Amino acid sequence: MERYSSGVSKFKSHKKPETPDFTPKFKEKETTLIDSLMDRLDTLPYDHEAVKYAESRNLPKHKFNRLYYIDNIKNIVQLNSKYKESIVTEEPRLAIPFFDFNGKLTAVSLRAMRGEALRYILVKVDEDAPTVFGLEKVNQDKEIFVVEGPLDSLFLDNSIACAGTSFSKIEHLPIRQNKLVIVFDNQPKNRDVCKLIHKYIELGHSICIWPESVSEKDINDMILDGLTSEDISNIITTNTFSGLSAQMKFTNWKKC
Repeated sequence: MERYSSGVSKFKSHKKPETPDFTPKFKEKETTLIDSLMDRLDTLPYDHEAVKYAESRNLPKHKFNRLYYIDNIKNIVQLNSKYKESIVTEEPRLAIPFFDFNGKLTAVSLRAMRGEALRYILVKVDEDAPTVFGLEKVNQDKEIFVVEGPLDSLFLDNSIACAGTSFSKIEHLPIRQNKLVIVFDNQPKNRDVCKLIHKYIELGHSICIWPESVSEKDINDMILDGLTSEDISNIITTNTFSGLSAQMKFTNWKKC
């Protein structure tokens, strides 16, 4: 397994005199807090439970350095003591850390690996920071895919995730909105998702409207059913619309 000495990613700001510069200046990612509580996936043995779980989901191995393993979920309260009363179980979980543009830890999403009823537990480190996964990695000079699930985002280049359908949080980020392509899960029968898609079409965003040939609910399911990351990127690119064309495609998609 390819190993990385650190999970640090640095970007250069490309300033243009004629336009404001929205590109954040990156600092080294603050991993001290989580490194003391959990282990990064790319440092674990190949036969470790968390590694096996990630492999069972076909998560890209070169992205393992962005995921962690915590052996006792109770230990997470050291990041924020307010969760001491609500987190009472002691199972191990896959940990998905959220950072802000400057690499500061803002939250951790804990994913069940053993079939626990509560699949995800979100622990906020910074109560005021938006829970958007991937901000410290995103390049604002390129097209940015906005998806629901953090694990789904690992299959796409230059992607962020809202950890659910609360996409309104991206409206307040210092990101060029015209660079965003919004990719909801493929749920034409979900009224809440349909309302949100309609909202962002009305706001003028570029939206992916999944074609009828795609039956899977989310990107990870598409991967598990045999599609590659490149396949999915191509599907998204060729099925991204805005304005009237998005409205027409959306109307047809709802009938699927």
